[in-house]
Amino acid sequence: MNMTDRFILQEVLTDDVPFRVHNVKIDKFICEQDLPLMLLAHYDRLSDELKAQKPLTDFFGQMNDQVTTAQACAIFGVSPDSLRPATHIKITGTSVIVWDDFPLALHLQFTNTAKDSQTTDERDIAQAVADEIGNILLSGNVNVLHKNTAKELVSVDLSDDEFVITPSDNYTRLPNSHALATTQILNHIRHTTPQAMAYLNHALRDKIMEHAQERF
Repeated sequence: MNMTDRFILQEVLTDDVPFRVHNVKIDKFICEQDLPLMLLAHYDRLSDELKAQKPLTDFFGQMNDQVTTAQACAIFGVSPDSLRPATHIKITGTSVIVWDDFPLALHLQFTNTAKDSQTTDERDIAQAVADEIGNILLSGNVNVLHKNTAKELVSVDLSDDEFVITPSDNYTRLPNSHALATTQILNHIRHTTPQAMAYLNHALRDKIMEHAQERF
């Protein structure tokens, strides 16, 4: 086997390789107003003037309670208009990117937050979703489809440990450390040289906004 027959997955991703998006699927899409939040999160959104009048120490025993905006205002003893209900957004999904000439396919997961949802004060739903797309990160499992028996494909994690991706007609799930190394590289490229991954960034944005428009 020639050296040119051996490929390191993470290096392939940083090269000028013509990947394309095969599909983008949305698994979870939450965009709702005034879901319960910890009381501490509501307190953080109070004005400085109200915080001075309502010391945090008065509510220590309830800080982890999950309450709505109206319930929080009642607990704080402030008028109902002292807090504006937040918009909660959670987006998760998957995308498959393909290098046809290899051939090679990566099944990737993405999300806008590791939390239950991300909150924003933006009232316009479409704008809130559009703003949140900028926080989308690839994370979680990475599955690789590699069928070419003439080429050796190896994944190298952040500790330089190698994992050989055996040619198969089925996807191979990368070990967690190798999935992390892969998504870290892809996220770095997306945010430092977005033009290099415009094909994926545009596909994610288009699919998410299409989904939002269907919902609202």
